[in-house]
Amino acid sequence: MKIIELNNKNLATCSNDRSIRFYLKDNSEFKFNFKIDEISGCYTIIQTKENEICYSMGNNNSICFYDFIEKKNKDSLSNISVIYRGSSELIMISKDLLLIPGENKITLINVNEYKLISIIEVPGASWLLGVCMLSENMILMGSYSKAIYQWKIEGNNLILISEKENAHNDNINSLIKLENGYIASASDDSSIYVW
Repeated sequence: MKIIELNNKNLATCSNDRSIRFYLKDNSEFKFNFKIDEISGCYTIIQTKENEICYSMGNNNSICFYDFIEKKNKDSLSNISVIYRGSSELIMISKDLLLIPGENKITLINVNEYKLISIIEVPGASWLLGVCMLSENMILMGSYSKAIYQWKIEGNNLILISEKENAHNDNINSLIKLENGYIASASDDSSIYVW
């Protein structure tokens, strides 16, 4: 299950029960508003526009864009083959560009045109996950191949800057930027390193 706070301060959740729920903020409480039912294995969601979310449908490797004010689907993209159950992430790396890490690849989508921009192959990376924004034009990613990748954002493209092999002894599934400029990484081997 994933929960996000929308720009209007309301909440949205997705769950393995194949639904997305929306909650209205009422003073200090959140009250159920409505839900979308019968979504095929929804694993993650993100707000992509003022009144719009994007959610993954992991069972058929698709993503869908949904207007939560009009309460209707706007568009979808199928067969992107990058959604991973339990570790899916969708991240906006600019106001127009959605990044989806996957198995040995990264998918970039223009959310205004609902258009696939590119699929970047990362041979030997296994599943990519744990995306961390370092700056407006720099990101880090963990992987099931125990490596940490650093990417530069150039327009609608990513350029691989560096790769730290065997950063942990197992899958690297989480990265965060700390206030002091350092990076913390966490792994399935129960280790946390600060870089």
